[in-house]
Parts: sequence; structure tokens; C-alpha cells
Amino acid sequence: MCVLAVVAAANGAFCLVVIEDADVAAVLAGAVAMAAASAVLVPLGPRFPGAVAVAVVLAAALPYLVDSDWRELALAGGLVWPVLALAWSAANLVRRARGPRGAAAGAVAFAGYAVFVAVVRGAEGPALVEALNASAPVLGGAALALYGRLAQARAERARQEERERALLAERARIDERRRLAREMHDVVSHQVSLIVLQAGALASTSADPGVREIADRIRAAGGRAVDELREMVGVLNDPSSVRPDPPESFGPAADVPDPLGPVAEAGDAGQRVELTVRGDLAGLPPHVARALHRVVQESLTNARKHAPGAAVGLTVARNPDAVLVEAVNPVDDGLSGPLIEGTGTGLEGLRHRVEMLDGSLRSGREGDGFRVAAVVPLPGGPDGPDTGTGTGTGGRR
Repeated sequence: MCVLAVVAAANGAFCLVVIEDADVAAVLAGAVAMAAASAVLVPLGPRFPGAVAVAVVLAAALPYLVDSDWRELALAGGLVWPVLALAWSAANLVRRARGPRGAAAGAVAFAGYAVFVAVVRGAEGPALVEALNASAPVLGGAALALYGRLAQARAERARQEERERALLAERARIDERRRLAREMHDVVSHQVSLIVLQAGALASTSADPGVREIADRIRAAGGRAVDELREMVGVLNDPSSVRPDPPESFGPAADVPDPLGPVAEAGDAGQRVELTVRGDLAGLPPHVARALHRVVQESLTNARKHAPGAAVGLTVARNPDAVLVEAVNPVDDGLSGPLIEGTGTGLEGLRHRVEMLDGSLRSGREGDGFRVAAVVPLPGGPDGPDTGTGTGTGGRR
């Protein structure tokens, strides 16, 4: 609207300059009329594109019908405001028309304007050329609008394809989760249950107290493994439970494992663990305690598999906004190989679990050792968990 108003004023000044003895009052009246038309038609364009197109065509034809300096300027090809107004109204019609009536009215008006100019300016040149000249701004504005709609349609199509790819990927993940759940339920759970039954039978029939004690430990560990497998199968079957809302979704506090429980189990199995605790780990939210338990468990298991016999330095530090777990073990490249071959998915799965709680986990070689460091945020803590080890209230080794 402002551009068209400025063009109207400039067109009036141009008319006074190029036409000798121009009627100043008539020129000013024409410039004001074009500026007023800009102020009225542009705001109405989005709501009534067809009617506004007809009105712009009438305004553009009016200078040819009135015997004034504007008619002389129009015949000489120096009238700029109608050209821009026609281009804008054509673009507005293409973008905004929602029904056939408005589009048809605008198209008929534009065609009529081309014929009208060809007839009026017939003495200036061939009628076809004059009609094409009159149609040029209309076709230019329509082309720009069509290009904009094409670009918008392409962008929307790209977004739709991205949404479809995301849905297909999510469906594939869900199918894979369900397949894994079936395999875990049908194969892994069955085998672990057999181990538990056989350990129980061994504990009942052996006369050696040491053997019975070890068998009881195997049975207890197998029982916990079965419970955890059942929980994992439930999570795999229900994608909505991937990121539960703590703490209610994790069950009552009595079912929450001790974050440092795997340390004692590793010690019983003969693994050397140098433990350092900074801060009080009591009263942790259930989802945080469960995640820490998994991090400690996987870190020690990873060290047992890939660095058998090596001592593990384990640090657990509680800060006001997060809990840090760091496990470091030396790596001897001269060893013949790990005690148990791994698939490399344990740490990756653990990373996903921690990231679902807005935490982070990093692992990899550092010098002559292997380091696993995880940060699990605490609810209600300040933004941006502190990844340092902190200065706790106490420690044990």
C-alpha cells in the first residue's frame, strides 16, 4: 500500500515535469485518487481478490477515458501506477482466490482491460502489440504468484515426505522392539529360567556348603535377571514407556535397586573395584537410582569382559543438580583377548537410556585406559547439570 501510494505521488510529479502547461490541480487530483485507491484496495485484496481485481482494472482504464493530462501521459506510456497495481492485483488473485467466481471475474476483467487498451491505443501501434503490452504486468504478477505457490507446495511436500519418513522409521523401530521383545521372552527368559532351576537343584542336592552358597547366589542373580528381562520386555512392547514420568512410573521406592549394588556383586565375583563416593546417595528419585544402577552395572560388566583382572576405578558424585558416575579401567593391548566377546550394544543402549532422562554418557579410550562417564540430572535442579565430580560430604573407598 505504501509503495503504491509513493508511486502515485511520483507519477504525479513526473506528469508535471514532462507535460508542458499541465493542469496542476488535475494532476494533483489524479495522484491523490491513485493514492486513495491504494489505501482502500490493498487492505481489501486478501478478502475480495476478484472484486479488487475488477476495481483495479477500472482504475487503470479511467485515465484513458477522461480528457486530461493523465490521458496524454497514459497514451505516451508514462503512467506507472496502473502497471504496478495490475501486477499486484493479478498476483493477489492467484494467491487468494478460493472459488471459481472470483477467479473468473478477475480473469475477465484483465482480458477486457487488454482489449480496451488495444482499442484505445490502436493508433499508437498494432493492436496485438498493445494488448500484449497491457497484459505484461498482469502475466508478470500471476507468474510471480504461481512461482510462490509452487515453492510453497514443494516445501510442504518436503515436510510431508519428512513426516512420512519419520513415521516409517518409528514404525520400523516399534516392529524391531516387538521382535526383540518376543525373542527375549521366548529365548533369553527361558534359558535364564533354566539356569535358575538348575542352580536351585544344585543347592538342594549338593553336600558341599560352598557349592550350595554359590548355587544360591547364581539362583538369586538369575531370579533378578528374569525380573529385569520381564521389565525390559514390557518396555519394548510399550513404546510409550520408553521415557516414563518419574517417579511414579518406576514403581514404589521398595523396588528401586541400590545404585551401588553391582559393586558388591562384582566383588563377590572376584573383580577389584576401587570405589569413591562423594555426596549422599540416599533418597535419590527412583528413576535416577535405577539409571545409576544400570550405569554402574554396565560399566563393571564392560570392564570384566574387555579387561579381565584389571582394577576398576569407580567414582559416584552427587551434585545439587545431577549425579556423576565415572568408571576407568586400564586396557592392556597385549592381552590375548577379552574374557567374553561383546556386541558393542551395551554402552549404546545405556547411552539411550541416560539420554531419555536428559542426561549424557560418554565412553571410549583415554590414554592407556577406558573411561565411561555419565551424568544423570536430578529433578528440580538448576538448568545445565554440572559435569564435574563435585565436593561431596563424604566418601568411601
